[in-house]
Amino acid sequence: MAVRRGPTKGDLREQAILESARCLLETKRLATITVDELATGAGLSRSSFYFYFESKQAVMSALLEGLAGELREENGPWLDGSGRDEDVLRRALVATVALWRTHGGLLKQAFSGDDEQLVAWREALMERGTRRTAGRIDRDRQAGLCPPGPTSSLMLARMLNGVKNDLLVRSEPGQSDEELVDCLTWATLRLLYGD
Repeated sequence: MAVRRGPTKGDLREQAILESARCLLETKRLATITVDELATGAGLSRSSFYFYFESKQAVMSALLEGLAGELREENGPWLDGSGRDEDVLRRALVATVALWRTHGGLLKQAFSGDDEQLVAWREALMERGTRRTAGRIDRDRQAGLCPPGPTSSLMLARMLNGVKNDLLVRSEPGQSDEELVDCLTWATLRLLYGD
């Protein structure tokens, strides 16, 4: 029987750099963050930083890909399902809102920033999400579970995801998570399944 090892010293240092970036992104724009700040926040020297990441953009890529994976995993049960299934939709939205609360600085920059890397990540994420949402719409239409609508399920999916992301980006401080989830659940069900 193999003994399971814990994270290596290198893994811990890499995670420390990622955590340093998360913290800095809560109060600073990506363009203003320096490698020195990332290294110092992780308790490393600048030269040690470069052992783990080639640039601050590489740190951002690692953070963003991790978030994309979490979003795919949290939304998968609803996107891959069928029918109204309000409970599964609500659980997916609760997890999405929680992720936005935890990583708000990064996500708000990713969804509203004009940095080339952020734009590319946002467009790829939106395209994957739109295609999965459109797939659900098509399955539900074919099964007679939702009324016919616009011919293009991709256009409907793009609109639904755009509204959701815009609401999350613009959510006001102090707005309750429950209020956001209720609003997003209601809008999704009405848009896709009618009254």
